[in-house]
Amino acid sequence: MRDIISNEYGLTVERWEKIGRYDTFIWKNYRYILVPALLRTEAEISELQQMSAYLSAKGDVTVATFVPTRTGTLMTHISEQPVVILRTYVQSYTRQVVVGRELAKLHHRGRLFPVPVVHCKRIGQWKELWGKRLDQMEEFWRSKTQLGPEDAFDRLFIESFPYYIGLTENAIQYVADTELDEVPSTVDSATICHERLPNALWVEGKESKLAIDWVYDHCARDLAEWVRHMYVKRSAIAEEEIRQFFREYEHTTPLSAFSWRLIYARLLFPLHYFECIEGYYVTEHEEEKKKYEQTLITILDRSREYERFLGSFYDLLELSSRRWRLPKIGWLSYA
Repeated sequence: MRDIISNEYGLTVERWEKIGRYDTFIWKNYRYILVPALLRTEAEISELQQMSAYLSAKGDVTVATFVPTRTGTLMTHISEQPVVILRTYVQSYTRQVVVGRELAKLHHRGRLFPVPVVHCKRIGQWKELWGKRLDQMEEFWRSKTQLGPEDAFDRLFIESFPYYIGLTENAIQYVADTELDEVPSTVDSATICHERLPNALWVEGKESKLAIDWVYDHCARDLAEWVRHMYVKRSAIAEEEIRQFFREYEHTTPLSAFSWRLIYARLLFPLHYFECIEGYYVTEHEEEKKKYEQTLITILDRSREYERFLGSFYDLLELSSRRWRLPKIGWLSYA
C-alpha cells in the first residue's frame, strides 16, 4: 500500500494510525485519511470535493480536503477497491463538540455554497425516495409471506411490516401536506448535510468532517436523524438533551414552521426499522445477523413508546407557543 500511495500521490507514509473506522497515515504534520468510495460516483466525488474546498476556504479548519493523484484524479484503487484520500491537520486530542451549535454553523455556510449541485442533491426528493424504498421492501415482504418464515427474524419481519407501511405512508403524506401548506424561508434552502449524521465521528470529536459523509439537502435531515439517534439510543432520558440540542441550533439559526414539519415528517419515517431489515438480509455474517435480530426485537418492543414520543414531539419542544399551525397525526395523539 505504501508503494501505491507513493506512486499515485507522491506521499510518504511516516506512520500508520487507525482513527475511527479509517486507516490513516501521518506525513509532515498532516493526517491523510484513506476513505473507501464504493457507493460514490466520480460525479458525486467531484461535487463533494468542491464543497470541502469551499468550507475549508471559509475558515472551517475541521474539514478534511481531498488530495488529488499525480494525474489530477480524485479516486484511485487500492486492493481493487475505489479509494479517496482526504487531508487534515494532525489532531492530538479529542475535541469537545457542541453538536447543535457546530451543525448550525455548518448548515449556515453550506446554504451559501455557490456551485450548482446535481449529483449529491436530495432536497425535495424525500417522498419519491421513501416511496421507492417502501415499494421495494413491500415486494420483498410479499415474497417472504408467500414462502413462509424460515427463522425468527422472518417471522418478526412478516408480522411487523404492515404497521411500518402505515407509518411510512403517514410520513410521505406529511411531507406532501407541508409542501402545500407552508412557504419555505431562507433557512429552508438546500445546504451541506450528512447522509447519516450519527455515523459522522466528528460529533464525538474523534475525526475531522469528511465530505464522503455528505449530501445536499434540507437541514431537517441532519436535525431529525440526530434526534432519532438520541431517542433510539437513550429513550425518555434523552428528552432534555433533545431540547438542549435545538436550543443550541436555534441560537445560531432559528427554524421555520416548514423546517419543523420536515423534521417531524422525517421522524415519522421509520428509517431505523428499514435499515435494520435491509442490514439483516444483506449481511452474510451470523454475528451481524444476531445483532440485527436483537435490534429489531428492541424496535418492536419500544414501538408504543416511540408512538408516544412522536405524539408529544411538538409539545416536548413547546412549539405551540410560537403560534404556528403544526398538525399532529391523529392516531399518535392517543398513543
